[in-house]
Amino acid sequence: MFETQSKRNLYRQGTKVLHDIVNAYEQGVLDDPRQSALFCSLLACICEGKVEGVLDDDSGLVKWSLTQEYSKEVEALKESVLNSEMQSGKVVKGPWS
Repeated sequence: MFETQSKRNLYRQGTKVLHDIVNAYEQGVLDDPRQSALFCSLLACICEGKVEGVLDDDSGLVKWSLTQEYSKEVEALKESVLNSEMQSGKVVKGPWS
């Protein structure tokens, strides 16, 4: 059976996703349009392999963070934009480093 990468990413985080769905339901996140849209964006990032979760045993909550690969990609994009803006002359470099 053919599995897409998004399916594999979701299966890898499956129990954490289920914990978070239950938590979101109990907190009313799914009833608020803005919060539910944010939650769906989180689910999309999970499918895209951009975030991974760790279940906190003390609180029972899932803590989501960027994957190392995506974190490097975001950092490279940030540096690219910063360098581009610095070269454009629109940004004045301050005395801090």
